[in-house]
Amino acid sequence: MRKIIFQFILFIVLSIFHSNNVFSKVYKVGSSQVYSSPNALYQANVIEDGDVIEIDAETYSGNSCLAKWTASNITIRGIRGRPHMKANGLSIEGKAIWVITGNENIIENIEFSGVKVPDKNGAGIRQEGIGVTIRNCFFHNNETAFLSNNSEKGHILIEYSEFSHNGIGNGFSHNVYIGHVETLTFRYNYSHHANTGQTLKTRAFNNLILYNRIMDESTGEASRLIDISNGGFAIVMGNLLMQGPNAQNGNLVGFGHEGLENPGPYKFYFINNTCVNKRSSFANFIKVNDAVSVSNISNNIFAGPHNSIVEGAMTTFEGNLIEENIDKINFFDESIYDYRLTEDSPVIDKGVIVEANPLDTLSLVPQFSYFHPRQKQQRVLLNGMPDIGAYELDLDAAPYVVISKVEKDINSDYLLFPNPVREYLIVREKFNNAEFKIYTMQGSLKLTGRVKDERINLNSLSNGVYFLSIMDNGQYSPTFKVLKQ
Repeated sequence: MRKIIFQFILFIVLSIFHSNNVFSKVYKVGSSQVYSSPNALYQANVIEDGDVIEIDAETYSGNSCLAKWTASNITIRGIRGRPHMKANGLSIEGKAIWVITGNENIIENIEFSGVKVPDKNGAGIRQEGIGVTIRNCFFHNNETAFLSNNSEKGHILIEYSEFSHNGIGNGFSHNVYIGHVETLTFRYNYSHHANTGQTLKTRAFNNLILYNRIMDESTGEASRLIDISNGGFAIVMGNLLMQGPNAQNGNLVGFGHEGLENPGPYKFYFINNTCVNKRSSFANFIKVNDAVSVSNISNNIFAGPHNSIVEGAMTTFEGNLIEENIDKINFFDESIYDYRLTEDSPVIDKGVIVEANPLDTLSLVPQFSYFHPRQKQQRVLLNGMPDIGAYELDLDAAPYVVISKVEKDINSDYLLFPNPVREYLIVREKFNNAEFKIYTMQGSLKLTGRVKDERINLNSLSNGVYFLSIMDNGQYSPTFKVLKQ
């Protein structure tokens, strides 16, 4: 594990050095730039190691979004909002929207959707190089969102990103699929509504799955939420895991169930997670290969019906709360999957201090919590002993800024993202060019216009809470609450 941590620190240092490389060339992409699209820049064949690509926040459809990036240590980022790579069923090399063969690249603030290939595993990004960082990206409605190779090397870091409605329903396409690489770090992400496949599937030798929201919610039909197929080393800590009523598999998390093919020793730490099951038929929360040497399952909430908590190896099981009646946990607002704690929650100060294996250097006392959407917040022990689950009680916690109940019922038709928002609010394509109005909390009309490129530009607004209404079939929709940050 020390080797893993050292590699991770080295990876971060190199990333920081790279991002500040004064010798980098910066290439601009956009309708008003020299290179009108990512495909135009790719076809020009000018990108070299260490360069930076900045893509204007526009929608690049069909061939215009396709690219293969062969240089190493490059940064590709969306600017002035989030550019949308909208494949419309096309791909490059029959693989993906973007194929990355260079090493240690950084992809930031890009949206990927709509790729299809003959093999039915078309990816938003197909990672064929060694090492990559995916940050603040959005993958949806692809056959597979992110798909890596089996290099057995390198570190894949995925953070602050969302994966939604990927997969084709055959059980072999997933929201995220990591092959045999050295290390995966998956943190502060929101992965949900995988179509029959896994919400996160990984064959990495070492896995740090920390502080994510991984869910089916009410309509998702995923198989496992986390599938660590071939064992190795894994810390799964501080995650929100919710299996919905339509889930395809009998357990939320699997470790080594496809055989312990990765290098040992096989250690599985499942610490301070909040697990909610709403699948009424056969369900086990966790399935662990019997040959695993360490299976430490501590300080977790297991809420909802189940046949058993753990199927397979279990060397430590302490500080957990098991409750079939989800309402008895007294979550902050279970109806919107807000699993923060209230003063009446039966988990306050009931956890234990989990001691790390002497050979491992990453603390098993959670340092952060997931904050929706796709953020983290500091987690501080109040009374010396941790609360059970993914959150520590916060008496000053405010309700999530979310849409009202009426809005929640029609959210599938409107899809507002992200919320809170800094610059651009994304709405569904069907409302492109629709009129909108934005009001202050006092009811004053603050901004009006039309949806452009599936986005509403909020840069002119001061930080605060607003209400948005969109024209639909000649009438304005119910108002949506939006937090501008």
